[in-house]
Amino acid sequence: MKDIGIVFKEKREEIGIKMDEAAADLEITTAQLENLEDGNVNAFKDIFFLKELIKKYAKYLNVNEDEVISEFNDFVFDYTSRIPVEEIEAKVKEIEKETEKEERTRVSSPYTKKRVKKAKLKPVFYYSVITIILVTVTLILLNLFLTNKRANTTIERSFVINELA
Repeated sequence: MKDIGIVFKEKREEIGIKMDEAAADLEITTAQLENLEDGNVNAFKDIFFLKELIKKYAKYLNVNEDEVISEFNDFVFDYTSRIPVEEIEAKVKEIEKETEKEERTRVSSPYTKKRVKKAKLKPVFYYSVITIILVTVTLILLNLFLTNKRANTTIERSFVINELA
């Protein structure tokens, strides 16, 4: 990693760009740029950020990006292959615990809650209910009509009987 930093520093100085100017152009801090040129990997928490920064800086300085990234990948492989498996497993467990803790303490809002889908009733159910209601209303009206007609017939008969008498 120090080799990559040296290449970057030499190229920047060769072009005549000041560190402050390069940091401003890359939208990073001067400290981050210094750490990159010094090859100080431990100053960067995120290896993916570091890789993207190396790509950006290589393009910025017009250095062969593929060669620099290949060298960086070799460095990462060598660096990570020396980490004991137990240390990796411990770190994974630590991250899992932090994630669980975050999920438990997360504030819920109507915008972040998972929506529960309500069971949809099928159209056949609706058609059946509507049909039953229509049949019931029809029977009630028919019954009222027939009852009313019988009442009218009875009144007419009694009127005719009264006139004849």
